[in-house]
Amino acid sequence: MAMTSGQSGRMRRAAIGVLAGLVIMVSATGASAATNLGTFTHWTAWTDTDGGSKICYVAANPQTREPSNLNHGDIAKTFLLVTIRPANRNEVAVLVDFPVSSSSPNASATVDGRSYPMVTEGQAGWLASVEDEAGFVAAMRAGATLQVRITSGAGNNTVHTYSLSGVTAALNRAAQECPQ
Repeated sequence: MAMTSGQSGRMRRAAIGVLAGLVIMVSATGASAATNLGTFTHWTAWTDTDGGSKICYVAANPQTREPSNLNHGDIAKTFLLVTIRPANRNEVAVLVDFPVSSSSPNASATVDGRSYPMVTEGQAGWLASVEDEAGFVAAMRAGATLQVRITSGAGNNTVHTYSLSGVTAALNRAAQECPQ
């Protein structure tokens, strides 16, 4: 399947999201230069540099992963991230610890009933439309629950549910550290 230039850009951004996730995981062990700006209920704000530019991001692990009888991988390697960059304030990515179906990922992110389509590659997903990112993050700030639906490479339909409790405080702290 041929990629449009927008999809190609999304692939690059997914790779960056994966790197941000790795930074978070390494930070937990104390082996990275990323700085934890604080944990706000279920969400943690971070700052680091990417290509010499300061970035900030917030991340959380899901509270539940369904169906419960499946192996969803390591929860410490499963995140939803919102990255704040100088050129993009609301870059949304999800990282899972299992391969996503390449032929039928059926991926979406839903905040309090409003669904946003996602595109995927490998073990990452991101909103299908850059234009949805600001509205999605605004919905996160106002919402209570976020669900990510993705079909695994084995064909299993999965649902990861994130509490949005603390996301507004984490986003505010990250924006304070990385102002426009």
